[in-house]
Amino acid sequence: MKSFFEARRIAVIGASREPGKVGNVIFRNLLKNDNLRCFPINPNADYVEGNKAFPDVLSIPFPVDMAIIAVPAKIVPEVLEQCGKKEIKNVVIISSGFNESGNLELTEKIEEISERYRIKIIGPNVLGIINPYKNMNASFFKEMPGKGNIAFISQSGAVGAAILDRALLNHFGLSAFISLGNMLQQDFLDALDYLEKDLYTEIIVLYIESLKPETGKDFVEICKRISKRKKIIAIKAGKTTEGEIAARTHTASLSSPSKIYSGAFKQAGIIEVNNLEEMFSLAEIFSKYKKLGKKVCIITNAGGLGVLAADSCVRAGLKLEEIPEMVLLELDKILPFGYSRRNPLDILGDALAERYEKVLKILSRRNIFDFFIVILSPQEMTQPLQTADLLVKTKIPIVACYIGGKSLQEAKKFLKEQGVIVIEDVSEIEILGKI
Repeated sequence: MKSFFEARRIAVIGASREPGKVGNVIFRNLLKNDNLRCFPINPNADYVEGNKAFPDVLSIPFPVDMAIIAVPAKIVPEVLEQCGKKEIKNVVIISSGFNESGNLELTEKIEEISERYRIKIIGPNVLGIINPYKNMNASFFKEMPGKGNIAFISQSGAVGAAILDRALLNHFGLSAFISLGNMLQQDFLDALDYLEKDLYTEIIVLYIESLKPETGKDFVEICKRISKRKKIIAIKAGKTTEGEIAARTHTASLSSPSKIYSGAFKQAGIIEVNNLEEMFSLAEIFSKYKKLGKKVCIITNAGGLGVLAADSCVRAGLKLEEIPEMVLLELDKILPFGYSRRNPLDILGDALAERYEKVLKILSRRNIFDFFIVILSPQEMTQPLQTADLLVKTKIPIVACYIGGKSLQEAKKFLKEQGVIVIEDVSEIEILGKI
């Protein structure tokens, strides 16, 4: 798969002149990288986005490293044959309408052509691939995510788009994005093999509908090897009978019972999550903290939320370490009468940013806790943005739990922009037990 990400001369077959069309979006994305030489293939156009268009890849007077196919499925065999004659060895097939739609004959045609010409294929039925470090967006997702240490491999293009959009919203960077689709040829093993060696990737996140039946053992072995150095997070779709049927019509996936996958994940050192929110949260946390530890202190301006947070911590296997008496005596001097004097530390509903700051300074002087969960609920005197500013400046590991709506939006946005982990419900604390 490395050869896909290192392509420098790329043909876009189906590069439309019409803004918003898939082929047009892909071509425009690629043009944003001045180091790429891009060739639009459109038999009905002389120019696309100011670039000379060619009727087919055979008309290009230069070697081509990779072709991206975005034409109706029925035309794909014809253009793939042309790619073979042009000696293009790397092809991304964006087009859908193959075995996921029951069109096995068309699938067999492109498989035969790829084998005959030894073409490596990503797809069909994919969003594309992205490498922020090479400024290469070979997909029809319009924006480039920032650079980071998280790589996403998604079997679903739509889930992939959600992942990319979330990365932009929460300001976490990616090292790579790979959409696999129907996995006619390139599959999870190929993507993992590439990411194992990628120096920028520290966390690998997998959205899996199914593995190829013959690759299960190899998948476990490569993940077992990678998980010794890099974190792997996975979500398995199609766990129910209904979900399995849906997967068959989505990416032509043949799912196995969920217990088989869960057992394989555990054996391979993969952290399994149950939903996309857990997946996003855990990836973001790992991107900032490789290890948080288990000893936690909850600081809250709402007693009830502190109790709920404590329940979540216990369920997650986290330890609510006691606050030593000598530290409580220090807190007595700066906190009003009626504060909890225990962990969770309820600093009362009238807590301003300054109170949070003083408490954190006292508690962080000694090596008692591995990290802090700071809960803020919007009350009349609460200072969400000022409190967020001091959390950004605090050097100790913090997870901010801002629970509320409209009045907290600006503060949460600021925290995310500054790289602070933000959760929006105490139930999300349970994901911390997987670290």
